[in-house]
Amino acid sequence: MSRSTPRKRGHARHSSASGHGPRPVQSDYESDAAHYIDSHPVPVPNPALFNRTNTDLNLSVLRRYLPSINSTLSIAANAVVYTFNPSLPGWDKTGIEGTYFLCMQDPAPGASSATPRACIFVLNRRGLENVILDLGDVADFEVVDEIYIFRLRGGEEDGSKVMGIWIHADKDDTRVMNAALITETLRHVRIAEEQNAVAGGGPAPQEELGPAMQAIGRRLSLSDLFGAQNGVKG
Repeated sequence: MSRSTPRKRGHARHSSASGHGPRPVQSDYESDAAHYIDSHPVPVPNPALFNRTNTDLNLSVLRRYLPSINSTLSIAANAVVYTFNPSLPGWDKTGIEGTYFLCMQDPAPGASSATPRACIFVLNRRGLENVILDLGDVADFEVVDEIYIFRLRGGEEDGSKVMGIWIHADKDDTRVMNAALITETLRHVRIAEEQNAVAGGGPAPQEELGPAMQAIGRRLSLSDLFGAQNGVKG
């Protein structure tokens, strides 16, 4: 008995093989990236940026607060600011700590004589309010138990205005070196003040503030700093 010949099964065709519907677009990523770079050239960086030192960068930051700062005499990586509380007696933390700078400043604009100025700037890493201590406001300076003690004018008698700054010593001579620089800078500031007084110079005009200080809205004054320990808001 003869058997019927089985039919051959046809191969199933994918719908895409029939020519119907869009064909997927294949992308060569390397070619696409090269084309994008060619059509969007990378801007050439300012060559001056490659030559900037850490000193230049620090000075740029400080001048955004006080444009009168023209150089830094010394830097310490970390400093903590205290005020002396005579009612305890003892030191109160102000909550301000950060990088310490001893800075020279340009003479005040409009001043009657070119009197050099200097300040200590603590760039606060814990908030927006930095400490700027004008060395012209310092009546006396000494170092006691690793703390720089500044007795400010107007509070010498009762000890009501005494600021302390402790700096981290990354080297054995860090505190000694910085203390010597403060002492020498204070001497130059006082000589300049005496010469200005003899010449009949008046009070210095108001300090110009940089864009960073203007953005904060106001400068933290020493009255604010010492008022805080008594619960007084300046």
